[in-house]
Order: sequence, then C-alpha cells, then structure tokens
Amino acid sequence: MAQPEKFSLILFSGDFDKAMAALTLANGAAGEGMEVTIFFTFWGMNLLRTKVIKRELFLENLFKWMMPLGVDRIGLSKMNFLGIGPWLMKKLIRQKDGQTAADLFKMAMDRNIRFIACEASLKLLGITKEELIPYKQLEIAGVDVFLKNAVQSKVAMFI
Repeated sequence: MAQPEKFSLILFSGDFDKAMAALTLANGAAGEGMEVTIFFTFWGMNLLRTKVIKRELFLENLFKWMMPLGVDRIGLSKMNFLGIGPWLMKKLIRQKDGQTAADLFKMAMDRNIRFIACEASLKLLGITKEELIPYKQLEIAGVDVFLKNAVQSKVAMFI
C-alpha cells in the first residue's frame, strides 16, 4: 500500500485570520487523504494554550499575560479594534454558515492532524507542557523533527 502524500506547515502567527488560513489548508489536505503536520512556533503557540502556570521569571509571566489563551481568544491581524474585530468576524462567518478558527481547530483534531509544539519557543516563552491542550497527536519537538517530515512533503508552507 502506498504511503499518503504529506502536507506540512509552520504556523508562526497567532492571529485569527492567519490561523483560519492555516487550518483551512490543513483540513483541506487532510480531507484529501494527506498526512498533515502543523508546527506551532512563537505566537502560533497561542492556539495550543489552555491555561497559564506562573513562572519565576517576570518576563515569562509578562509574555503569557500578553498572549491570548487558546483559539477562541485570538485577535485579527488587521482591524482588531480592541477585540471587537474578531467578534464581528465570527458573527459574519456564522451568518454565512462558515467555520471559525475554533471550529477548524476542532476539525483538525478530529482528523488527527499532527501538531508539533516548538520546543525552543516553549522554552523561550516559559510555557510548560501542562499549559497545552490535551491532544494525543500533540508532541513537543525541535525544528529537526518537523524538517524531517517536511522534506518528505508534497507541500510545505509558512503562515
């Protein structure tokens, strides 16, 4: 039996609109039978966070406080308007019978899309494994693990 084609992407941004694009592409590829991997790094890590565990370093705690917690709280890259922008966007999406970033994120997990949380980003931002979503397809790894997978991919993207 032939191995499925692979699709790999790096999600660097934690913005609602960029997460929507990444998750739409990932779900589309998974829907076509591709093996999909998303490498979450820096602000993309916000989608994986569920809680905050206070750390010793002030700067780690400051970054955690400034970063949105989870896919339901991410803002728009443009026209965020102090949080009203994402609310308006979600309302428009619902009116058009579309799917929000949270819907697409859940679909990605239902489709067993592999998530890799960047080990270096976690360390830099002071985020622990206990602060991340409980998901059997989530692993913490370095860029080397992602790259080994990405070089075998039909498509690799950076968002």
